[in-house]
Amino acid sequence: MVVLAIFVYWPIVESLRLSLNRVAPFGNAEIFVGLDQYTRLLTSGEFWNNVLVSIYFMLGTVPVGIGLAVVIALLLSYPVRRLSWAHRMLIFVPVVISSAVAGVLFRWLYNPVVGHINTWLGAFGIDGPNWLNTRTWALFAVTVAVVWRQLGFNVIIALAGLQQIDDSYYDAAKVDGAGTWDRIRYVTLPLLSPTLLFLVVINVIISFQAFGEIDILTMGGPGQATENLVYSVFVDGFVGTRFRGLASAQAFLLALLVMGVSFVQFRGFRSRVHYG
Repeated sequence: MVVLAIFVYWPIVESLRLSLNRVAPFGNAEIFVGLDQYTRLLTSGEFWNNVLVSIYFMLGTVPVGIGLAVVIALLLSYPVRRLSWAHRMLIFVPVVISSAVAGVLFRWLYNPVVGHINTWLGAFGIDGPNWLNTRTWALFAVTVAVVWRQLGFNVIIALAGLQQIDDSYYDAAKVDGAGTWDRIRYVTLPLLSPTLLFLVVINVIISFQAFGEIDILTMGGPGQATENLVYSVFVDGFVGTRFRGLASAQAFLLALLVMGVSFVQFRGFRSRVHYG
C-alpha cells in the first residue's frame, strides 16, 4: 500500500490538483482557475484533432490486431499443431521488444531511400511513399508498427482461449454435419467470446496509451497527423514551454474517455458473450 500510495495514488491526486491550477511555465507559481482548463480544452480544435487521431488509431489497431491473432491462433491449434511451440515462441518475440526498439526498427524499414519496404515495393514497379512524412500514410505506418508489436500477446491469449474449448462441442458439431467453417462460426467464435471481450478491452486501453512508436517514428507529425492524446500530454507537460496544468487536465479527460469506451464495450458486448 505504501508503494501504491507513493507511485499511483499521490500522483493521481497531485495531477488532479494541477489540472485545477494554472502553473507558470517557468517556476512553481500557481493560480487556481477551477475548470477553466477543461473548458479551454473542450473548446479547442487542436484537442479534438488529438481525440480523433486517438480514435482512428484505436479503430486501426484493435480490429486488425485481434482479427490476425484469432486467425493465427486457429492455425496454431489445427494445421500446424505439431510445431505450435516453435511458432508461439517466434510470434511472441516482438512482445518482449520495447516500443522504442520497435520504433527504431520500423523507422529503418520505412526509410524512403534505404528502407526495405520501399525496396520490396520497387521490385513490383511501385513507388513507395515517404511513409513517415506524409499525412496520408503516417498514421497507417505507426498503426502497422503497433499491431506487429502487440500481435504476439494477442495470439497467446487467443490460443489460450481456444484450448479451453472442450472437444465435445466439435464432436457434436461433426455429428450434425458441420464443416470446418461452420464449426468455427457456430462453435469456436461464440465460445471464444469471453476471450475476445478481454482482448478488445485491453487492446483499446493499449491503443489509447500508445506513445513509444509515435515518439520514435513521427513525433506526432507531420502536422499533428499522429499526435494522439497521450503524446499531446507529453508535449504540453514536458517539451518546450511547459503547461503542466493543461497537460494534467488532458490526462484526466483521456482517463474519462478510456473509461467511457470500456463501459460501452462491457454493456454492448455483454449479451454477446457466451461462457459455455
